[in-house]
Amino acid sequence: MENNKPKLILCLALALSGGLFGCSMAPRDFEKTQPAIGFPILPPIADANPLVRKYISVQVPTKFKIARTIDTLTIGLDRNSFESTNLLIGKKMITGIQAKIFIYPAGERRPANGDYSLAGGLDFDFDPCTWNATNDKIPLPGKKYIVEQDFTIFETDIPTQHMWNPQGGKNYKILWQRTLKQTIE
Repeated sequence: MENNKPKLILCLALALSGGLFGCSMAPRDFEKTQPAIGFPILPPIADANPLVRKYISVQVPTKFKIARTIDTLTIGLDRNSFESTNLLIGKKMITGIQAKIFIYPAGERRPANGDYSLAGGLDFDFDPCTWNATNDKIPLPGKKYIVEQDFTIFETDIPTQHMWNPQGGKNYKILWQRTLKQTIE
């Protein structure tokens, strides 16, 4: 039994070193085909047909629900203000919502980039977001802010997935857009 221990240790060392030193059988263009290890890129839905359409009713936001304290700002959607709208969705198309939020001092221009979120489906059940003066420098005492949020409902033939790029499909289409805007004292 004692004579087999060195062989066992050597085998374990060789096996582990292959993993630790990056021994791989992945193709050279691995980065182009895999956004992250363990997350395959799903192909477009082959039988999705944007020409065959049906109406669906969707609840969409019309107002924010905002709470400001001395050092925090919490922004969500007022669920009591939602209204119904009708959309035409293509057969077997995947739907989603893109949201971009911008918070900036009143009297200044809207920044070019905002916080971005993307969700599959048609549910605007987004959690409220909170900013605080210590970490985010918002809100600062005595400053008014503008909050704007751009919403886009879309359809695509690209299934939801890790690192989803719905615009990458040949059948990406914007179905509805709205911007909410409010000044916060």
